[in-house]
Amino acid sequence: MKITRFTTILLLLAATFAACDPEEEPVDPTPTPATDPTPVVHRLAPAHDTVFEANGVRFDMKYVPAGTFTMGASTNPSSGVFDPDADILEQPPHTVQLDAFLIADIEVSQFLYFAVMKSNPSAVADLALPVHNVSFTRAQQFVDSLSSITGYQFRLPTEAEWEYAARGAGRADSNYLFAGSNRADSVAWSSHNSDASVHGSGMLKPNALELYDMSGNVMEWCSDWYGNYGSNPQINPQGPERPANANLQRRVLRGGSFLQSPYYQRVTARQFAFGSKEANDIGIRIVISVRK
Repeated sequence: MKITRFTTILLLLAATFAACDPEEEPVDPTPTPATDPTPVVHRLAPAHDTVFEANGVRFDMKYVPAGTFTMGASTNPSSGVFDPDADILEQPPHTVQLDAFLIADIEVSQFLYFAVMKSNPSAVADLALPVHNVSFTRAQQFVDSLSSITGYQFRLPTEAEWEYAARGAGRADSNYLFAGSNRADSVAWSSHNSDASVHGSGMLKPNALELYDMSGNVMEWCSDWYGNYGSNPQINPQGPERPANANLQRRVLRGGSFLQSPYYQRVTARQFAFGSKEANDIGIRIVISVRK
């Protein structure tokens, strides 16, 4: 068929009316990653306590100043991080220097998780409770989606960031056994006081940064692959390289849970699991880097 100028105009009008037809399926204007060559540039957060919002849900992030601390614990009584119960996995103590960042004051709630992901994997469904039954893979999907919604680059904390924040980032006695106290029951839900149930955030005392449940309630994923500590000083450590052996490819979990004894809720206690693991005492806490 010969295409005339008149035919072209008719075709364009037909396409316009078809696009306006309410019976037609709407076209998703969002390009797929394969066809969108433009990289997403996320903003850095302001260097102070900040309230963010995602799909109508607000959440607080606390400022953690840059600093240097001793990570880990030692069974040597003369050590500044002495802990007679320190496990070999927590040794040797080593110096770590960190840039400033923001960290959520509570574990990610089911309310926020559902607002972002439109699903809720939790065994006990209650929007006021921390989300749980979250694998590392799901946790990473959550922070990626949250970043896309807000335009800020949220992420999981490194293991060093987690411990530094749990210790209070220099604002309190950095050698507390738990996050904010030497008494677990005042700051942590454990097998001693939880009735084997996850609890709402903010019901016990916070630490010096006003962070709740860094010890106890649900364990929290860190971004690091699990590996043994070294003794050399480190700056903004990201953890070891991905292990070549698939049987060793495990991620770090911190804080202990409501199903565990206070031993596992000490600020230096380390646990690990494969990234696919889901359990009713595993959840998420988020961080974000800040403008320098």
